[in-house]
Amino acid sequence: MTPLQIVVVLFALFAFSRTLLRLRDSKISMKEFLLWNTVWISMAVIVFQPWVTDIVSQKFGISRGIDFVVYITILVILYLIFRLFVQLESMEQELTKIASTIAQQHPKKK
Repeated sequence: MTPLQIVVVLFALFAFSRTLLRLRDSKISMKEFLLWNTVWISMAVIVFQPWVTDIVSQKFGISRGIDFVVYITILVILYLIFRLFVQLESMEQELTKIASTIAQQHPKKK
């Protein structure tokens, strides 16, 4: 086992334990738990069987498997950033509504 494989396996196990704790605390849904654990398992498979990415990448017309992994990773990260941005904007609007309601209920005294 190479040092990279050891690090990836340890990280995948750590990440799995964190998602399991979040599921137990009801911080994430079962759907999210399965999604994230698919990511962690995929990482472990790729580090031990890198030829898998070559097969998949050729189906998409990309010559090297690692290039395919990088492209997919960038797309996923951009999507997650977009979701966080939308969620943050929604929270800001909700906070503004709450602050406005509180200000109307408790007018400032001179």
